[in-house]
Amino acid sequence: MPATCYTRVMGDTLTIRLSDELAEALRREARESGIPRGELVRQAIAQRLEKTNSASVMSRHFGTMRGPADLSTNKAYRRAWTKKR
Repeated sequence: MPATCYTRVMGDTLTIRLSDELAEALRREARESGIPRGELVRQAIAQRLEKTNSASVMSRHFGTMRGPADLSTNKAYRRAWTKKR
């Protein structure tokens, strides 16, 4: 009896409908690569989400900075602007 080893537990099941062309391309890729169709689809989804989430991961940092919330509290900054030019 062959041993089966799963590297991760799958939580959700997703059912999708594929066009004939896409289904055949997926079957062909699975056959040629030796990777199961489900794993190919998981990899494709993960790759797509990694690309689209790279900007949103950084978006929480856009417009943020360290330091006082009000820059006028920095006395050196205020002194520089009060000097006559």
